[in-house]
Amino acid sequence: MKLSRVRPLPSRDENGVALLTVILMLALVSALTLTIAVVATNNLVSARLSQQAGAAVNASDAGVSQAMTYLRQRGVRAINNCWNADGTQAVGCATAWGNASSPTTVTVSGKAGQSYKVYIKPVAPYPANKPGVYRIYSSGFAGGAAGRSVTVDARIAPLPFVYGVVAASVSGGGTADVHKESIFSTGCVYQRSKILFQGIDAAYGIPSAVHTSQIITDSNGSGKTCTGTNKPIHDPTLPAATKNCPVDNSGVPLYPYDEDKYGGPLTGTPCYNYARSTTQFGNLPQFNDATNPVTYNYATTSYLADDAALAAKYKAKRPPFTQAQLDQLKSAAMSANTYYTSSTGWTVPAGPDAIMYFDLTATDPGGSVDLNDLAVSPWNRPVDLAANSPLCPAQSLVVIIEGGNAKLNSNSVLSASLFLVSDDPYGNVTKANGTSQFVGNIYANNVTLNGTTDLYMDECFMNNPPPALNTVTEENYREVDR
Repeated sequence: MKLSRVRPLPSRDENGVALLTVILMLALVSALTLTIAVVATNNLVSARLSQQAGAAVNASDAGVSQAMTYLRQRGVRAINNCWNADGTQAVGCATAWGNASSPTTVTVSGKAGQSYKVYIKPVAPYPANKPGVYRIYSSGFAGGAAGRSVTVDARIAPLPFVYGVVAASVSGGGTADVHKESIFSTGCVYQRSKILFQGIDAAYGIPSAVHTSQIITDSNGSGKTCTGTNKPIHDPTLPAATKNCPVDNSGVPLYPYDEDKYGGPLTGTPCYNYARSTTQFGNLPQFNDATNPVTYNYATTSYLADDAALAAKYKAKRPPFTQAQLDQLKSAAMSANTYYTSSTGWTVPAGPDAIMYFDLTATDPGGSVDLNDLAVSPWNRPVDLAANSPLCPAQSLVVIIEGGNAKLNSNSVLSASLFLVSDDPYGNVTKANGTSQFVGNIYANNVTLNGTTDLYMDECFMNNPPPALNTVTEENYREVDR
């Protein structure tokens, strides 16, 4: 009989080890799975928070961009009124752009749920400071509690042009009066005795006068060049002192503040330091300020060498704008629907700030824009106003004419910045007569003053510079909540 071999059963201890191994493996897998799930969840949360934080920063930056656009289009007039001199919020702030407690709030459309709150505060107010500095405070939000805050400084300065009458040539006639501004020319100025000046130049703080890099003459004429032998006020055939400072029969200076290329030093003449010696201007501090090379002992010379000297001393140059600046002004007018290609058929823009661009080169070359049609509300304010006058409106108008001319007459009153940016045969201001009154600066090719024209610059105009003629640059970007 054959016996079979019996296999021994495994011990109870070996069964326990196997079970424990399986349990440990399951626990390890579970732990790894849970860890991966937690890590993945945390990563998703972190990614969402990071996305929301990025979206919040983007919203803050959008607030900054909109504030910069506001400064370029609307200027700083309303912002200045929102703040006291000590930096505290003024009562009765009329714009949310300048209100820290109730700032401009905008919700951005889209899935990110973005919004921003932004306001602007002056650091060095413009135009009292040139350049002015304004701080933009912008807080952006996205996806619930996510928020980021940034600040940016905006530097505001005027484009480098002069406030006054700037032309390649100027012709007087009748009894044209120029009040509190000067004439700057790169060509001849005719019939000087027909142009009467009054007051202190509001832009420079010096007596109003003629400053040209060519010749000032009392002859009748037009054009950029003239002969030096035909009635120049600084007659080179006379002795130096008499030539440099012409006087009347009583020895009183006739044109003590005029400058041209025939003039010369005024030391030892009745014209030297004439501003301080007269009862009209003697009490003004700028004529006693030794640190001011232009006004101290004014006038010290009647000589202006050339165009470069005119530009260096007074920033008076033609053309007033670069092509890039002109393109920006044209774009601004297009955005405001105040861009025209004809000298007729346009409408008077509303305030408080407006820019009109007449591009006549292609469709209406030589067309003449009648400024009398603009001399209506709100642009026909009274003349010679102080900055704090209740009649001084917080507004500005810019008129740019390319490829054409302008005329102003018929008892009209207009306050504007007028720029005729083309050279011959265009860019002429004609028919400035008929007791017309113009407040502001004029850039042109040729200006003819007839009849009883009155040109003014006043404190009201200087205190309301057109936003379109400012440069606004961004600097000192900071994320303040990092």
